[in-house]
Amino acid sequence: METVHEQQPAPDPADRDPGPPRPGVRAVRVTPLGEGPLLIDGPVEIVMPDGTVRRSDRPVVALCRCRRSLRDPFCDTSHRRRARARRTEGPEPAA
Repeated sequence: METVHEQQPAPDPADRDPGPPRPGVRAVRVTPLGEGPLLIDGPVEIVMPDGTVRRSDRPVVALCRCRRSLRDPFCDTSHRRRARARRTEGPEPAA
């Protein structure tokens, strides 16, 4: 006999109790920008997949999400140059 489990909706992260603050640990603010980068309050250290560490001492760091940056993992605003898909409202005009 097969067991059927009811699928529960994922809990809203905003509803989680973060618990008491830990001594010596500060929360890091991360702000996603629409179709742009993630803004992270710095300074930051980023551990890359190969184990190397990239560091930025800036007060705010922009991390690329579009994978077009030549400065990966940091944003170089390449997302602004991306070609947008054209909307088609009807049949193409005859040439």
